Amino acid sequence: MTRIGATPSETSCLISNLFTEIRPVCGHCEGDSVVLCGVTYEGQEETVVLRDDDLFFNLFKNELEGLTYGKITIRFARWKRRQVDEHEIQWKVIRWIVGTQDTANGRTGLVAEKMITLKCFDAKESSNPNSSRQSYGNNRYSQSNIDQWLNSQAASWYSARHSYDAPPNNANVWSNYNEYDTEAGFLSNFEADFRKAILDAVIRVAKNTVTDGGGYEDITRKVFLLSNTEVGLSNENGVAEGTLWSYFSSAARRQCYPTAEAVSNSEYTSSSLNASSYWWWWLRTPYASYARIARNVYPDGSLNYIHAYCGNSGVRPALYLESGNLVSDSTDTDGAYILQWNQPPSDPSSISYGTPQAGNSLVLSTGGSTDPEGDAISYVWERKIDSGTYVQLGITTAKTFTDTVPTSGTTYTARVKAVDANGLESGYCTGSAKTISYNTPPVISGSDQNLGSKTAPFTYQYTVTDAQAATQTITVTEKLTNGTQTITLRTYTATSGAQNTVDLSSVWLPLLSGTHVLTITATDSAGGSATRKITFSRTVSRIAAARAFNTDALVQKVFVSLYPAPIPADATLHLEVTNNPFDASPVWVDITDKANRLVHVFTNTTAAKGYGLGYRFYITKGTQEIEITQATIRFA
Repeated sequence: MTRIGATPSETSCLISNLFTEIRPVCGHCEGDSVVLCGVTYEGQEETVVLRDDDLFFNLFKNELEGLTYGKITIRFARWKRRQVDEHEIQWKVIRWIVGTQDTANGRTGLVAEKMITLKCFDAKESSNPNSSRQSYGNNRYSQSNIDQWLNSQAASWYSARHSYDAPPNNANVWSNYNEYDTEAGFLSNFEADFRKAILDAVIRVAKNTVTDGGGYEDITRKVFLLSNTEVGLSNENGVAEGTLWSYFSSAARRQCYPTAEAVSNSEYTSSSLNASSYWWWWLRTPYASYARIARNVYPDGSLNYIHAYCGNSGVRPALYLESGNLVSDSTDTDGAYILQWNQPPSDPSSISYGTPQAGNSLVLSTGGSTDPEGDAISYVWERKIDSGTYVQLGITTAKTFTDTVPTSGTTYTARVKAVDANGLESGYCTGSAKTISYNTPPVISGSDQNLGSKTAPFTYQYTVTDAQAATQTITVTEKLTNGTQTITLRTYTATSGAQNTVDLSSVWLPLLSGTHVLTITATDSAGGSATRKITFSRTVSRIAAARAFNTDALVQKVFVSLYPAPIPADATLHLEVTNNPFDASPVWVDITDKANRLVHVFTNTTAAKGYGLGYRFYITKGTQEIEITQATIRFA
């Protein structure tokens, strides 16, 4: 089971999606717990029991590094079978003290706040040639039973570590107290997230001078017992077994209680052994002058020793986690922070792609993923051909990837998964299998290019060819951008190999100044396509217009107004009019100085080809923008 931090509304949402059908809870209610019964999406009838201490509404932001001597709550799950097909989740709690901050290595040392169990250090070894170890056990920590148990997640954890080793069974422990050879390994009880988070640690252990040669050995472990040195007691035989853990700054800090569970589970009993009295607890350090005795901490916090096979001493596991692990913003009701494990990103919501054309590019896209902690997400893209295996195409932070479709095979399938910054992966989102097309797409002559500045309408010529033109139809569409607008010039059926012409005359006047893109797309009836892009800039240096229209009689006078007026001071206007525009040689008169001001009186009296009036003008641009929105002509 995974524990998450959630608001009450989020918890309601999660619970409401557990079942497809809710069933009566009769016979399942217990105490003040909230009980839900129903049918899951797998069709199983299940029961969920929610206890007060299992509901957390914290936002997790702090890191372990920010805690000096705070407590951390670690919970490990055990399943209790209620009926054949119903489960109840129960939690046991271990509270850890932050014992040291190893900032140089970015790790935080934790030690159990209380003794979690009473166990022997090592069982007696009846075949050992050393008589002390035959009768009282082995004090070499690297070969001890307690070291092996602490670092195992197996149901059957014990295996001989040397030729004389023996399990801590009933016959091999002192007075048959607290054997643990049939218990599951210590790590088996924890959630996978916690086991994964525990760092490997190189620890130094002194060796006795009787059988093991003295000095020390360095071993690598995930979980370990603390040493004399680490709890602030004297170095054994001059060996510094690590460095002092800052928490253990006094004898009072070394005093420790057993948990109520440790007391109740112990076969050894004493009036002094209770959850409110200090008790002995094991260190990993041997008593160097003996082969059978290991060190422990006396109830008053001083250094003590005891035979290795004695099962009446307490166990306080220690370990390291990365200091960047997140904890809750505030403590719970018992003053403990709660560790929060990084969760993987959600499965990508979708993956889509078009028809795969052999040898051509194919764009894959996804709707994306979200990460519970807000970590950066990367996308891993894979594809397979036919029934082959998936191969990785690439990793992107973008939600798209461009693949080149292979030139062999029948079907193409792609999939994508999300990976967060910590390496946790989502599940895959797999696209539909699509038939690979071996159609040859059309080819448009030329290449994409920029024609530069254009001041007047122009034409562009091109040809479209298709290898399967005899059996397919080629459809061509010509489009032109104009600011935010796209103008479709025409769509027509093309003849393979024939020359085609785009003429921009009809749309030139409305075109804005600036950059435009002419896009020619050719698509064959099998779905193959090609695109040609021609870029140009329309540059306007002058505005010009001309018009002629019929009148009923010879025009004698005219008044011309151009709007807006006046034109910019650095622009140049030229305006002409005629009262015989249809004659072979019209008489044009320059009336620039009369525009918007004066009536012009014509002197020409002939109009051989019919009565009419014509005008023409142009404005040459200076440094300022120019425009003409209206020309008003009054005549008589």
